[in-house]
Amino acid sequence: MINPKEVLVVTTSNLQNINIQKYIKPVSAHVVAGTNVFSDLAASFTDFFGGRSSAYQKQLNSLYNEAIDRIKIAAFELGANCVVGLSIDMDEISGKGKAMFMLTAVGTAVVIDGYKEKNTQINPVEKFENVSADKIRDLYKKKEIIKKAEEGRLVFDDELWEYITTNQIEELFPFILNKYRANITQYQVPAEETKLFFEKVSGYIDAFVEPKKTDLLYSAILNEENDRVAIQLINMVSELRLFDVNYANQLVRHPEFAKQKRGLQILMYDKDFYNKEDIASFESIKSYIQNNFRERGTRSTKKQMLSSKEKEIWICECGKSNDVGEESYYCEGCRNDIFGFKNTEVSTVKVINYIDSKIGLITELIA
Repeated sequence: MINPKEVLVVTTSNLQNINIQKYIKPVSAHVVAGTNVFSDLAASFTDFFGGRSSAYQKQLNSLYNEAIDRIKIAAFELGANCVVGLSIDMDEISGKGKAMFMLTAVGTAVVIDGYKEKNTQINPVEKFENVSADKIRDLYKKKEIIKKAEEGRLVFDDELWEYITTNQIEELFPFILNKYRANITQYQVPAEETKLFFEKVSGYIDAFVEPKKTDLLYSAILNEENDRVAIQLINMVSELRLFDVNYANQLVRHPEFAKQKRGLQILMYDKDFYNKEDIASFESIKSYIQNNFRERGTRSTKKQMLSSKEKEIWICECGKSNDVGEESYYCEGCRNDIFGFKNTEVSTVKVINYIDSKIGLITELIA
């Protein structure tokens, strides 16, 4: 089963040595961008060697790629695995002193024999027969940026964020996370500045192609030891709609309880599309949660004061004894419940109920 990113898009009306099984219907996609996208670029961004042409080209390429991504989604929703006859036009729309650019992508959604795109990842070290001066400049600047990061001299200003986001400099991600950790642990850094920084991180991640952005984000969530940073990374999964059932499953089955909690939280998020394979995955995860997330505290009894009767108690992992009852649901010592969760964390009961609901809805909508 392919995903929207793997839908093949071609400008020709047919494909060499590939049979078109079924023509479905025309599909279209539109991308609208304000002219400020380019005016801001001109005002704030200058290439390393003084020119601006490559910056404009990259911005246009970004809009072009977005239009293609959207037409892939439109075709995927119809059950197609290919779009033939792609055409993209750009028009300027103006009125009341304002102007916008609109890219319109049009093609025909079709089903073709046995296509599955194999090369969805960009090779980080591309080799060419010939190389342009622009590529040499970009490689030089990339190496300079990484060197500054390694030496602790890198300044994260708007120009840098624009460059590393547009050029998808993956090697900088560990340094970005280190910078964010430093920001949240230093009280002199304003909260608004820290929030703005992480918004830039989100944009940086989102600029990568699939599945690279998913791999980067989940690897960071899996390996992050700072819970505050991990929470923000998990929130990014929701914001960028990068839910991945396999990564969530990996986290839920992790030997560390803190990592398991991260997996449970991610299971409360959504992705753009579901299929029958997802139903089986959710059933498997639900079964694992039911069988493996047991009470971490110990239930016991103790005699009441001035009485021979015994009352139920539970002993938390932290060693604190607590009465059994609604008012003492959370430990008076560490504020965890008997399963080891705080009231701010998602419980296994809530996750299982959500999975059951999701399975039911997917089953109802999928033939």
